[in-house]
Amino acid sequence: MSASNKFLVFAVVFLVAVIGYLAVNHLSRTSAPAPQPPSPAAATPAPVAPAAAPTTDTAADEAATKQAFADCVSGLFPTQADAESRAAACSKALQSRQLRPEEIALARLTRGIARTALGDKALAGEDYIDAVQRYDRLIDPSNPNSLALFRRAVALDASGQTDKALDDYSAAIKADPKSSLAFLGRGVLLAVRKRAYDRAIEDFDKVLVIEPDNVEALLSRGDAFAQLGDLGRAMADLNRAVALAPDKPTVLVTRGQVESRRGNVAGAARDYEAALKLDPRYADAMINLAAVRSMQGQSGAAIELLDQAIAIDRRNPLAFYNRGYAEFAQKQYDKAIADYSSAIEIEPRLGLAYNNRALSRAIAGRDLVAALADSDQALKLLPLNLEVRDTRGFIYLKLGDPALALNEYNAAMTIDPNRALSLYGRGLARIRMGDAAGKGDQEAALTINPEVANDFAIYGLK
Repeated sequence: MSASNKFLVFAVVFLVAVIGYLAVNHLSRTSAPAPQPPSPAAATPAPVAPAAAPTTDTAADEAATKQAFADCVSGLFPTQADAESRAAACSKALQSRQLRPEEIALARLTRGIARTALGDKALAGEDYIDAVQRYDRLIDPSNPNSLALFRRAVALDASGQTDKALDDYSAAIKADPKSSLAFLGRGVLLAVRKRAYDRAIEDFDKVLVIEPDNVEALLSRGDAFAQLGDLGRAMADLNRAVALAPDKPTVLVTRGQVESRRGNVAGAARDYEAALKLDPRYADAMINLAAVRSMQGQSGAAIELLDQAIAIDRRNPLAFYNRGYAEFAQKQYDKAIADYSSAIEIEPRLGLAYNNRALSRAIAGRDLVAALADSDQALKLLPLNLEVRDTRGFIYLKLGDPALALNEYNAAMTIDPNRALSLYGRGLARIRMGDAAGKGDQEAALTINPEVANDFAIYGLK
C-alpha cells in the first residue's frame, strides 16, 4: 500500500504569475496623462495671475507619490521575492490620495497580485473587487479601451468571475485585434480555468503571430501541448523558450516537468538544478526537484529540499504534501500526518492530502474513525480516484468490516478490472467473509503484480 500519486509537481504556468505579467506589462501606455488638444481661446488668452510655486513640502510629496506608484507598477508582475515591497509601494501611493482614477485602479490590481503572492487571499480579494468596480466606471461602453478591458478581465479572473473575465478578454480583442496581451490572457484562462487546451492553443498561436518571440506564449502553449499529451510539440516550444530566456527559471522548471513526463528524469533534474542556480530561493524548483529525488528513491534528499522550500514559503500546500509523502516512504507516519494536515489547512480541497492522511492513520493503527472521515472527504473531492477507493477498502479491512471493504474494491474494479491492488484487496475481503472465490482473486492479482501481497502484509493484513 503506498500513498497516492507519489509526489505532486508544482505547475509553473500558474494563474497568479501570468495574471501579474498581464496586469502590469506595457504600463507606459497609460501611465502618462493623455495629450490634450489646444484650447480654442489659446490665441487670445485672458491675462491671469502667475500661479504660485508649489511649496517644498508639496513638491516632495508629489515626487514621493510618483516614485511609490512607479515602484508599485513598473516592470513585470510582483513575485514572491518582491511582493512585500511592491505591496507596500502600492499602499503608499494609494494612501497619498494623489493618484488619478486609472492609476488607483491599476495600483489596486497590482497590490492584489502582490498580496496573492504573499498568501493574503482575503486582502487580495478586496483589491480585485475594488479594481473591477473602478474599471467599471473608467470604461466607456460605447467606445471601450482595449487595455482597460483587459485589466478588468485580469481582476475579474483573479476574483473568480471566470465567465465575465472571458467576455472582457474577448471584448478587448474586438477593440484591438492585435492585442497580444488579451489573446494571452484569454488563452491562459481557457487553459487554467476551463481546461480547454485546444482553444487556448489557438489563442497562443495568435500571440506568436503578433510577437514570434513572446516567451510567455511559448511557455503557456508548451504547457497546453503537454496537458494534451503532445510532448513533442511541448518540448519544441519549451526549448525555444529556454533559448530566448535562458535566465528565466520558470521556463526551465516547466521544461523539467515535461522532461519528467517523457520519462527523462535526469533531464528534469538538470532543468530544476539550473533553475535553482539562477534563483537559489525558488521554492517551486525545490519542490519539483524533490519529486525527482523521490522517484530516484532518495526520500532523505527530497525531505531536505522540502525543508528548504517550506522555510522560504510556508503557504505552499504542495511542499507540505510532498514532504508528507517522503516521510511516509520512511515510515515516519506521525510526521507525515502532521504535514498532510498542514497541506489541508492551506488548501482544504487537496483531496490527495486527505487520502494520504487517512492511509497514514490507518497504517499507524490509530484514529481509524478519523481515517475513515478523511477518506470520506477524499472521496467527495476525488470521486473517480481509484487510490481513494483502495484506501477506503484498506481502512474497512482494518476496522474488521470486509463487506464494506468489498464494496470499495468492487467500485475500483468497475473502472479498472486489472488493478492488482484492488483485486488482491477484494480477494482478502472475500476470504474474510468466507467466500472461497477470494483465493482466485488473490492469485489473479499476483499474476499481474507478484509484489502486491507485500503491500498488505507489511501493514498487518494477510
